[in-house]
Amino acid sequence: MIFNKVETIERYQQIIERYYSKNGVSNDYLQRDAETLIKKGELLECCEENNAYLLVKKTVGHRMYYYINDFNTIPNCSNIKDVVVEILYRGEPFYPQQEIGFLKNAGFKVNLTRDLYTGIYKDLVPPILNKNIEVRYTTTMEEVEFACNLFNISFDTLSGDYISQEEYSTLFQNKSILIATDRNQNLLGALHQSFTGKVACISHIVVLPEARGYHVGQSLLNRFVENHMETEKSRYMFWVQQQNTAAVSMYQKKGFKYAGKSTISLIK
Repeated sequence: MIFNKVETIERYQQIIERYYSKNGVSNDYLQRDAETLIKKGELLECCEENNAYLLVKKTVGHRMYYYINDFNTIPNCSNIKDVVVEILYRGEPFYPQQEIGFLKNAGFKVNLTRDLYTGIYKDLVPPILNKNIEVRYTTTMEEVEFACNLFNISFDTLSGDYISQEEYSTLFQNKSILIATDRNQNLLGALHQSFTGKVACISHIVVLPEARGYHVGQSLLNRFVENHMETEKSRYMFWVQQQNTAAVSMYQKKGFKYAGKSTISLIK
Protein backbone atom coordinates (compact mmCIF):
# COMPACT_ATOMS: atom_id res chain seq x y z
CA MET A 1 0.00 0.00 0.00
CA ILE A 2 1.26 3.46 -0.90
CA PHE A 3 -0.11 6.32 1.19
CA ASN A 4 -0.02 9.99 0.25
CA LYS A 5 -0.96 13.07 2.25
CA VAL A 6 -4.51 14.33 2.02
CA GLU A 7 -3.74 17.93 1.08
CA THR A 8 -7.15 19.61 1.44
CA ILE A 9 -10.50 19.08 3.14
CA GLU A 10 -12.03 19.08 -0.34
CA ARG A 11 -9.93 16.04 -1.25
CA TYR A 12 -11.13 14.25 1.88
CA GLN A 13 -14.73 15.02 0.99
CA GLN A 14 -14.12 13.70 -2.55
CA ILE A 15 -12.95 10.39 -1.05
CA ILE A 16 -16.14 10.09 0.98
CA GLU A 17 -18.32 10.89 -2.03
CA ARG A 18 -16.42 8.45 -4.25
CA TYR A 19 -16.22 5.46 -1.90
CA TYR A 20 -19.16 5.69 0.50
CA SER A 21 -21.88 3.17 -0.38
CA LYS A 22 -24.86 1.79 1.52
CA ASN A 23 -23.82 -1.64 0.27
CA GLY A 24 -20.26 -1.28 1.58
CA VAL A 25 -18.77 -0.88 5.05
CA SER A 26 -16.83 1.95 6.64
CA ASN A 27 -15.21 2.81 9.95
CA ASP A 28 -14.47 6.44 9.04
CA TYR A 29 -15.09 8.44 12.22
CA LEU A 30 -12.86 11.30 11.11
CA GLN A 31 -15.33 13.92 9.91
CA ARG A 32 -15.05 16.03 13.06
CA ASP A 33 -11.24 16.00 13.13
CA ALA A 34 -10.34 15.74 9.43
CA GLU A 35 -9.59 19.42 8.82
CA THR A 36 -7.26 19.66 11.83
CA LEU A 37 -5.45 16.45 10.84
CA ILE A 38 -5.00 17.73 7.27
CA LYS A 39 -3.52 21.03 8.48
CA LYS A 40 -1.03 19.10 10.62
CA GLY A 41 -0.13 16.79 7.71
CA GLU A 42 -1.29 13.77 9.72
CA LEU A 43 -3.95 12.35 7.37
CA LEU A 44 -2.84 10.00 4.56
CA GLU A 45 -4.79 8.24 1.82
CA CYS A 46 -4.50 5.10 -0.29
CA CYS A 47 -7.33 4.83 -2.83
CA GLU A 48 -7.96 1.80 -5.02
CA GLU A 49 -10.66 1.13 -7.60
CA ASN A 50 -13.38 0.16 -5.12
CA ASN A 51 -11.80 0.55 -1.68
CA ALA A 52 -10.15 3.47 0.11
CA TYR A 53 -7.94 3.55 3.19
CA LEU A 54 -7.07 6.51 5.42
CA LEU A 55 -4.12 6.53 7.81
CA VAL A 56 -3.75 8.87 10.78
CA LYS A 57 -0.41 9.42 12.49
CA LYS A 58 -0.57 8.92 16.27
CA THR A 59 1.98 9.52 19.00
CA VAL A 60 2.68 5.80 18.78
CA GLY A 61 1.97 4.11 15.44
CA HIS A 62 -0.98 4.79 13.13
CA ARG A 63 -4.75 4.29 13.09
CA MET A 64 -6.36 3.14 9.84
CA TYR A 65 -9.86 3.89 8.57
CA TYR A 66 -11.49 2.50 5.45
CA TYR A 67 -14.30 2.34 2.91
CA ILE A 68 -14.66 -1.25 1.68
CA ASN A 69 -16.96 -2.07 -1.24
CA ASP A 70 -15.08 -5.06 -2.65
CA PHE A 71 -14.22 -7.78 -0.13
CA ASN A 72 -12.44 -9.84 -2.78
CA THR A 73 -9.66 -7.30 -3.28
CA ILE A 74 -7.33 -7.76 -0.29
CA PRO A 75 -4.85 -4.89 0.15
CA ASN A 76 -1.12 -5.60 0.26
CA CYS A 77 -0.21 -4.36 3.75
CA SER A 78 3.29 -5.84 3.84
CA ASN A 79 4.91 -2.40 3.93
CA ILE A 80 2.94 -1.00 6.90
CA LYS A 81 3.32 -1.82 10.59
CA ASP A 82 2.30 -0.50 14.00
CA VAL A 83 -1.22 0.10 12.70
CA VAL A 84 -4.52 -0.34 14.53
CA VAL A 85 -8.01 -0.59 13.08
CA GLU A 86 -11.06 -0.19 15.30
CA ILE A 87 -14.57 -1.31 14.32
CA LEU A 88 -17.68 -0.10 16.11
CA TYR A 89 -20.66 -2.46 16.24
CA ARG A 90 -23.97 -2.73 18.09
CA GLY A 91 -23.62 -5.85 20.22
CA GLU A 92 -23.14 -9.52 19.36
CA PRO A 93 -25.97 -9.73 16.77
CA PHE A 94 -23.98 -7.26 14.65
CA TYR A 95 -20.50 -8.71 15.23
CA PRO A 96 -18.47 -7.55 12.16
CA GLN A 97 -17.28 -10.99 11.06
CA GLN A 98 -16.89 -10.06 7.39
CA GLU A 99 -14.73 -7.02 8.12
CA ILE A 100 -12.61 -8.96 10.62
CA GLY A 101 -12.03 -11.76 8.11
CA PHE A 102 -11.06 -9.24 5.43
CA LEU A 103 -8.54 -7.52 7.71
CA LYS A 104 -7.10 -10.83 8.96
CA ASN A 105 -6.48 -11.80 5.33
CA ALA A 106 -4.59 -8.50 4.99
CA GLY A 107 -2.28 -9.43 7.89
CA PHE A 108 -4.07 -7.92 10.88
CA LYS A 109 -4.81 -9.84 14.07
CA VAL A 110 -7.62 -9.38 16.57
CA ASN A 111 -6.50 -7.45 19.65
CA LEU A 112 -9.08 -6.13 22.16
CA THR A 113 -12.84 -5.78 22.52
CA ARG A 114 -14.30 -2.87 24.47
CA ASP A 115 -17.88 -2.39 25.63
CA LEU A 116 -19.65 0.90 26.28
CA TYR A 117 -21.17 1.27 29.75
CA THR A 118 -23.46 4.07 30.89
CA GLY A 119 -25.29 5.07 34.04
CA ILE A 120 -27.58 7.68 35.58
CA TYR A 121 -26.86 8.83 39.12
CA LYS A 122 -30.25 7.81 40.54
CA ASP A 123 -29.68 4.23 39.33
CA LEU A 124 -26.22 3.83 40.87
CA VAL A 125 -25.35 2.22 44.19
CA PRO A 126 -24.45 4.84 46.85
CA PRO A 127 -20.74 4.97 47.74
CA ILE A 128 -19.31 3.18 50.76
CA LEU A 129 -16.72 5.30 52.55
CA ASN A 130 -13.24 3.77 52.71
CA LYS A 131 -11.35 5.58 55.47
CA ASN A 132 -8.02 4.07 54.43
CA ILE A 133 -8.00 5.61 50.96
CA GLU A 134 -8.06 9.28 50.00
CA VAL A 135 -9.06 10.34 46.48
CA ARG A 136 -8.32 13.86 45.27
CA TYR A 137 -7.28 15.83 42.21
CA THR A 138 -3.58 16.01 41.42
CA THR A 139 -1.78 18.86 43.19
CA THR A 140 1.66 18.61 41.52
CA MET A 141 3.04 17.88 38.07
CA GLU A 142 4.85 14.90 39.58
CA GLU A 143 1.50 13.36 40.43
CA VAL A 144 0.28 14.00 36.87
CA GLU A 145 3.40 12.30 35.51
CA PHE A 146 2.87 9.33 37.84
CA ALA A 147 -0.73 8.96 36.67
CA CYS A 148 0.05 9.29 32.96
CA ASN A 149 2.95 6.84 33.14
CA LEU A 150 0.63 4.41 34.90
CA PHE A 151 -2.00 4.82 32.19
CA ASN A 152 0.51 4.46 29.35
CA ILE A 153 2.17 1.27 30.61
CA SER A 154 -1.14 -0.33 31.53
CA PHE A 155 -2.88 -0.04 28.16
CA ASP A 156 -2.07 -1.34 24.72
CA THR A 157 0.03 1.37 23.03
CA LEU A 158 -1.59 1.02 19.61
CA SER A 159 -5.28 0.68 20.46
CA GLY A 160 -5.16 2.68 23.68
CA ASP A 161 -5.06 6.47 24.05
CA TYR A 162 -1.38 7.25 24.70
CA ILE A 163 -0.86 10.45 26.72
CA SER A 164 2.16 12.52 25.67
CA GLN A 165 4.11 14.86 27.96
CA GLU A 166 2.80 17.83 25.98
CA GLU A 167 -0.64 17.11 27.46
CA TYR A 168 0.44 17.06 31.12
CA SER A 169 0.01 20.79 31.80
CA THR A 170 -3.49 20.87 30.33
CA LEU A 171 -4.53 17.81 32.33
CA PHE A 172 -3.20 19.45 35.50
CA GLN A 173 -4.86 22.82 34.86
CA ASN A 174 -8.21 21.25 33.96
CA LYS A 175 -8.23 18.95 36.99
CA SER A 176 -8.61 15.97 34.68
CA ILE A 177 -6.89 13.42 36.92
CA LEU A 178 -7.91 11.95 40.26
CA ILE A 179 -5.35 10.05 42.31
CA ALA A 180 -5.81 7.63 45.18
CA THR A 181 -3.43 7.54 48.15
CA ASP A 182 -3.20 5.66 51.43
CA ARG A 183 -2.97 7.35 54.84
CA ASN A 184 0.76 7.90 54.31
CA GLN A 185 0.13 9.62 50.95
CA ASN A 186 1.59 6.72 49.00
CA LEU A 187 0.19 6.78 45.45
CA LEU A 188 -2.03 3.79 44.70
CA GLY A 189 -3.85 4.51 41.45
CA ALA A 190 -5.36 7.16 39.20
CA LEU A 191 -8.40 8.03 37.08
CA HIS A 192 -8.45 10.22 33.95
CA GLN A 193 -11.78 11.93 33.31
CA SER A 194 -13.18 13.80 30.32
CA PHE A 195 -16.57 15.03 29.11
CA THR A 196 -18.84 14.44 26.14
CA GLY A 197 -21.17 17.38 26.38
CA LYS A 198 -22.57 17.16 29.91
CA VAL A 199 -21.81 13.45 30.25
CA ALA A 200 -18.88 12.69 32.58
CA CYS A 201 -16.58 10.05 31.07
CA ILE A 202 -13.79 7.84 32.36
CA SER A 203 -10.89 7.75 29.90
CA HIS A 204 -8.52 5.67 32.05
CA ILE A 205 -8.58 4.09 35.49
CA VAL A 206 -5.61 2.08 36.77
CA VAL A 207 -4.48 0.74 40.15
CA LEU A 208 -0.91 -0.26 40.97
CA PRO A 209 -0.53 -4.08 40.98
CA GLU A 210 0.48 -4.14 44.64
CA ALA A 211 -2.60 -2.08 45.62
CA ARG A 212 -5.19 -4.28 43.91
CA GLY A 213 -7.71 -6.06 46.09
CA TYR A 214 -8.06 -3.12 48.53
CA HIS A 215 -10.97 -1.35 46.76
CA VAL A 216 -8.77 1.41 45.33
CA GLY A 217 -10.53 1.28 41.97
CA GLN A 218 -13.89 1.40 43.70
CA SER A 219 -12.81 4.47 45.68
CA LEU A 220 -11.68 6.25 42.51
CA LEU A 221 -14.96 5.37 40.79
CA ASN A 222 -17.07 6.56 43.72
CA ARG A 223 -15.28 9.90 43.92
CA PHE A 224 -15.60 10.41 40.16
CA VAL A 225 -19.35 9.77 40.33
CA GLU A 226 -19.92 12.03 43.34
CA ASN A 227 -17.78 14.85 41.91
CA HIS A 228 -20.04 15.07 38.87
CA MET A 229 -23.40 14.59 40.52
CA GLU A 230 -25.40 17.75 39.79
CA THR A 231 -28.85 16.19 39.76
CA GLU A 232 -30.35 12.73 40.11
CA LYS A 233 -30.25 12.58 36.30
CA SER A 234 -26.50 13.23 35.97
CA ARG A 235 -25.06 10.84 33.37
CA TYR A 236 -21.80 8.90 33.09
CA MET A 237 -20.14 6.93 30.30
CA PHE A 238 -16.98 4.91 29.64
CA TRP A 239 -15.51 2.04 27.62
CA VAL A 240 -14.15 -1.06 29.36
CA GLN A 241 -12.23 -4.03 28.00
CA GLN A 242 -14.28 -7.24 27.98
CA GLN A 243 -11.12 -9.08 29.03
CA ASN A 244 -10.84 -7.02 32.24
CA THR A 245 -13.37 -9.05 34.21
CA ALA A 246 -12.49 -7.42 37.54
CA ALA A 247 -13.27 -3.95 36.18
CA VAL A 248 -16.46 -5.15 34.47
CA SER A 249 -17.65 -6.66 37.75
CA MET A 250 -16.88 -3.44 39.66
CA TYR A 251 -18.84 -1.30 37.21
CA GLN A 252 -21.81 -3.67 37.14
CA LYS A 253 -21.98 -3.80 40.95
CA LYS A 254 -22.03 0.00 40.98
CA GLY A 255 -25.06 -0.09 38.69
CA PHE A 256 -23.58 0.72 35.29
CA LYS A 257 -25.06 -1.17 32.34
CA TYR A 258 -23.86 -2.24 28.92
CA ALA A 259 -25.17 0.28 26.37
CA GLY A 260 -25.28 -2.09 23.39
CA LYS A 261 -22.18 -0.72 21.66
CA SER A 262 -18.77 -2.39 21.36
CA THR A 263 -15.54 -1.90 19.47
CA ILE A 264 -13.05 -4.49 18.36
CA SER A 265 -9.47 -3.53 17.51
CA LEU A 266 -7.13 -5.30 15.12
CA ILE A 267 -3.41 -4.56 14.92
CA LYS A 268 -0.58 -5.12 12.52
